[in-house]
Amino acid sequence: MSNVVSNIELADLTGGTDRTPALGERLDLIGHVKVKLTVALGAAELSIAKLFSLSPSDVLTLDRSVEAPVDIRLNDKVIARGTLVAVGDNFGVRVTDILRE
Repeated sequence: MSNVVSNIELADLTGGTDRTPALGERLDLIGHVKVKLTVALGAAELSIAKLFSLSPSDVLTLDRSVEAPVDIRLNDKVIARGTLVAVGDNFGVRVTDILRE
């Protein structure tokens, strides 16, 4: 059995150099696709020894202040920022800034 690997070329969906979407008004073609967003409050760095010595009452200090916006990520890339809000008994995020490349 042999595996044949061939290059394929896909159409550019950005519409060329002007970055205008080639999909235009046809977002209905992909509008049903679900994506998973994650919200990052911050990060903490600790040693393996500290990691294994954690107990339920320990507090990890994150690298962000309480007032700093949270990152909204798609596939681990920051696409927006926002602030935490309460939505009933759940957390929510109010989008404050959408990042553009």
